[in-house]
Amino acid sequence: MPFFERNSIRMHYEIFEGLVERDTISFHGNLASNTWWGPTVEVLSRTKDAGKKGRLILAEWRGCGKSTGLSEESELNLAEMASDYNGLLRSLGIRGACALGHSTGCLIALHAMRESPELYSRALLLDPVGATGAQFGPEMYAAFTQMSQDRSFCAAVMTGTIHGPIASSLLEKIVDDAYGVHPLVWHGVARMLHNVDFRSELPMIKQPVLVLHGEHDVLLPKENSKALAEGLPNGKYEELSGRGHSSNVEDPEMFVGKLKSFFYG
Repeated sequence: MPFFERNSIRMHYEIFEGLVERDTISFHGNLASNTWWGPTVEVLSRTKDAGKKGRLILAEWRGCGKSTGLSEESELNLAEMASDYNGLLRSLGIRGACALGHSTGCLIALHAMRESPELYSRALLLDPVGATGAQFGPEMYAAFTQMSQDRSFCAAVMTGTIHGPIASSLLEKIVDDAYGVHPLVWHGVARMLHNVDFRSELPMIKQPVLVLHGEHDVLLPKENSKALAEGLPNGKYEELSGRGHSSNVEDPEMFVGKLKSFFYG
């Protein structure tokens, strides 16, 4: 079980060989983990080939999954989390990686690209938090508190981010990982996103970026994704018909098709 250590953070990551044409690193969403990329890995594994020289790197940001070391809420900031990912890529000797983001992870990916553009060649952002972050009311903070204390309620909320059926074994693991995040993550990420405004930085990100957004995403507005794509010099927006917030688990075959076409086509 490999870890990348930076300051007090131990960042857990996994590497899959023979699945992708180019080095690709993932940035999962809030209250999530590498588990959300499991269906993507499963589909890619059907065409595993030793001739594919790229590495697929799944990395869990501070406070999530098996990553450890989070001690203060102030450490949950986009710049520091982006630096964790960039440090990991440098430790692996990788430049020009493809960035694969979901939800909050998309903002971390954009920060990482802005900080160290040489490390990234392009990005695919799935149902991203927009450039102005996300503003939650008191009722949502109450919901986060209840999620942290009530596994059944946590399961219901996580299920609500997924449009359509999901295998019970995968849902169980998703809930396990959500319920297992560091206590500071429950409210800390929401408070961090409340004060985000990344719009002025978008013109500095020159790499091609594909923004995908599910038609039935009830968590984040598609208008914010459109605005994000429009603010990027080489951004493109595409709506995913019939999909929700998490097409990487809702329809992994379709999602992998989009990924391959944009990253390796």
